[in-house]
Amino acid sequence: MEDEETLTSRLCFERKYYRICRQLISYASEIHYTQYRVFSFGIVLFGPNARLLRCDRSGVIYTELFAWNKGDALSEFFWRFNHLSDVQKGHDTTICPATDEEAARALPKLLKYPGLASLEPKSLHKFLVRDDCPDKEPRYYISPKATWSTDTLVGRATFGFIAYDLASGELVYLKDFWRHDLPGIQKEGDVYRELKDARVSNIAKMSRAGDVSLTPEAWRTFPLAVQRTTTQDFVKTAGRATWCYGNPRVEPYVHYRLVLDTLGRPLSHFESTRQLCEVMRDAIVAHDEAYQRTRILHRDISAGNILITDEGRGILIDWDLSKKVTTDEEGKPSRMSRTGT
Repeated sequence: MEDEETLTSRLCFERKYYRICRQLISYASEIHYTQYRVFSFGIVLFGPNARLLRCDRSGVIYTELFAWNKGDALSEFFWRFNHLSDVQKGHDTTICPATDEEAARALPKLLKYPGLASLEPKSLHKFLVRDDCPDKEPRYYISPKATWSTDTLVGRATFGFIAYDLASGELVYLKDFWRHDLPGIQKEGDVYRELKDARVSNIAKMSRAGDVSLTPEAWRTFPLAVQRTTTQDFVKTAGRATWCYGNPRVEPYVHYRLVLDTLGRPLSHFESTRQLCEVMRDAIVAHDEAYQRTRILHRDISAGNILITDEGRGILIDWDLSKKVTTDEEGKPSRMSRTGT
């Protein structure tokens, strides 16, 4: 049994430790929120000691403590880091600043979209989106910063963009997120394809959807090299108990992009009570037909996932948490945790 003085000292140390951890995570979260990244590195100094960190959407891994002012460990890290490519440093090279010509093409359309009237050309970036169907060529999209985003470090990290399609010249919705990389979980693009084949009503028209390639050129290679997390690989090692306390739930993710040709306004922007009721009805019809024809449940229905089209119809979007209903014998949990409604 610990005496009161020892217990108080340990609790104070633990509180300080958790405060430091929260601070470090907030720094990493800000980096991944403001930059287009797959992962990032960090260095933490504790007086004469230090740790190296690597952060991705599955979590954070870190080295053992080492004396940064003794030996060559820290200087060697900086030397090696300096010689890495942008991809090896964690940058997402499938996104780059738009050229002046591309910005000039996109701005007239983007400026007409509500909330984007003050855009500057220098704020525009070009996104590469490939499709999992091999007969479809990748497309490039020009977009300002995300209109919908999350600032959390770990998880799906969904960002939504209003983008200009360089091929069609139209505005589209570009969804960028990290999908669960686990068996039995259907990709959102595959869900849209199945719903389309089943002629489900009130579903957005999808243009492209697929895993994000490791580099802009990698989509031409087979097997495809994609952007994925690696934190989970370190948790699975046999010696985990010697350094990783507790029983962390670390899930693997793969970077994914999806483009919808159908744009809509939020449900809260309805023009009349009648329109609100009709839009809600359309979403209910979509969900009912999806289940009856494909056995797919949406599992994340909310006001944010129901949009109103220019024609005043309702569409049900965001099927990334959906699941195909199976029998009790077939159905097994595919994730350690889940969200949804």
